[in-house]
Amino acid sequence: MDDKILEKLKKSLLAGEKVNAKLFNRLILTKVSRTYALTIRALGEPFREPVLVGYLFCRIADTYEDSEILSVEEKIEALNNFRDLVASNGNELKYLEKIREICAAKFDENDDEEFLALNPETVFERYRTFPQEVKNIMISTINEMIAGMQKTVLRQQTQTQIGTKSVEELEEYCYFVAGTVGNLLTDLFEYYSPWINEKLYEQLCEHKSAFGEALQLTNIIKDAMGDLKRGVSFIPRDLAAQNGVALDELYLPQNREQAQKVMNNLIIKAVKALNRSLLYCILIPKQEPRMRMFLIMPVLFAIKTLAVAVENTDQLLSPEGKIKITRDDVKKTIKFITLNCVWDYQLVVAYEKDLKRIEKALGVEIEIPFKKAGILPIVHLAE
Repeated sequence: MDDKILEKLKKSLLAGEKVNAKLFNRLILTKVSRTYALTIRALGEPFREPVLVGYLFCRIADTYEDSEILSVEEKIEALNNFRDLVASNGNELKYLEKIREICAAKFDENDDEEFLALNPETVFERYRTFPQEVKNIMISTINEMIAGMQKTVLRQQTQTQIGTKSVEELEEYCYFVAGTVGNLLTDLFEYYSPWINEKLYEQLCEHKSAFGEALQLTNIIKDAMGDLKRGVSFIPRDLAAQNGVALDELYLPQNREQAQKVMNNLIIKAVKALNRSLLYCILIPKQEPRMRMFLIMPVLFAIKTLAVAVENTDQLLSPEGKIKITRDDVKKTIKFITLNCVWDYQLVVAYEKDLKRIEKALGVEIEIPFKKAGILPIVHLAE
């Protein structure tokens, strides 16, 4: 039913007709990010729509940057014009016209992400209803994200090899495309919530970028070998070299042992970021249960995904492998979070179950930035 409604709205937009912008934005989100569409349902107002619009802005920028069809020059120009379009409140249509000049002949409007990147009017319609302080938060995020994306695109132009050069370069990439989303969320929450004071905001800021970076690393890990076979990768080349193999050959069956070591290294890195992400979640005031649900959901999904990865190395190391949690696990996790989102102890216990699965499979112990007070259902932040 929703698919039919969305297609009807898309046709109306292309015909220049006015549509229900709020409805269209909600429906298009289900197509460009199923996970985000699932978790954002947990958010109540006034948080939901600004977060949704902010995310769609980030997704549009990512569509230009991640395109396999646009040239480097076209990506840079499209990103510049989108940045200026956001700064103009979406009113300076010359920037949108320029984007269409660059992308229309190459983008497929049957692809939902590319349709949105060519037709962002509904997003801007809702954006214009927000207070100027909220718009400023989004402008700041988009500017930083686009600057980082352009840096990545220009760097890739000069490289003759796939992958990132180093772990530091991977970290920088994850920050610009995902860590900035954590910044956006934190600033929006601080603006709208009466329960987040200056001291708490400062605490959240210590971990805000880790939230997005952890989820991005998890996505990179679960699709790593399939991406490599397609000639796309963000795995650090120096990490592969340290394990005696060229990155572009990492997915080959004869390099399984080296691939396992590389992936284990990245998984540990992702888990450490997820540990900080959970800390970020339990810092959110209990008076904001729906905010907590929205944030905790992807963190528990991610730690479960990594647990599946380490326990199913045949799937992880195969280009055709699929690493994902079951629908039943998703349903159980959502139900658990709904019932326990304000109980830090229960959240930590649930998280640690999957963390221990990872530690057992890898034969390591990964430090966490919080601890339980003995047998009491209390969580303390680590000193």
